[in-house]
Amino acid sequence: MRSDLPDLISAAIGVKAECAERIARQSEVVVYGPNSVIYFQEDDTECLYLVITGYVRQTYINENGVVTLTAMVPRGRTFGEAGLLDGGPHLDTAFTVGATEVALIARSSLRQLMDSQPELREALSAMVSRRYRDYMAATRALYLPSLSLRLAHVLLNVAEVLGNQIRYRGAMIDCIGPIITQQDLGSMARGTRENVNKTLRGWEKAGIIALEDRHILLTDRGKLLEIAMNADRPGGMVTFDTGAGSGLTDSGAHGGGGLR
Repeated sequence: MRSDLPDLISAAIGVKAECAERIARQSEVVVYGPNSVIYFQEDDTECLYLVITGYVRQTYINENGVVTLTAMVPRGRTFGEAGLLDGGPHLDTAFTVGATEVALIARSSLRQLMDSQPELREALSAMVSRRYRDYMAATRALYLPSLSLRLAHVLLNVAEVLGNQIRYRGAMIDCIGPIITQQDLGSMARGTRENVNKTLRGWEKAGIIALEDRHILLTDRGKLLEIAMNADRPGGMVTFDTGAGSGLTDSGAHGGGGLR
């Protein structure tokens, strides 16, 4: 058993050290190669999964065959929770980005532990509830009326899950690394890569973000949040003057630069 696994389980699930230790002893650690499928959408839920190293992509395929990237899961976070309590099928497909180490915690083991560990039942119920709220928020954002609104929501969410703080021009700001590409952002925000690039370039000109070496720096998180919050207001969307006399979604004629 990996020495750091109990601590990862404790933080991810929200249980005390003793309970986390018992879960860790019944976990199986698997190393997956790059682009390996961990489970498919509609597969039976047999395990709860925890990323130890690397990243896992979760995608959803609708009835028309359109694939949407729903999440990128980093170290220390769980995935595959949807059917954990009721035994329902997985709602997405999960596969690795690069070589990825994952802890597999059998659903049957968790059910046995819940009988003797009441805190585990409560923690798992809370986890499934959080994931449901996350899913509803992401679904709502997908159907916002403009790419700017959708993309602002996606960037803020990705920064919260995957971002880190770096020093930029004397201030600590959120940074999204190259693990998320512009194509990924387009999939998550329901837009083409080209339009995502135009919107990001417009925001860069407006000083809302900076694009540096395939990283996205949220230089003015307040304005980005204002764009996202505008989804709850009647009427149009927030725009910022980029010096070219156009709104954010129309600016950025440079195209092709930034992330890949």
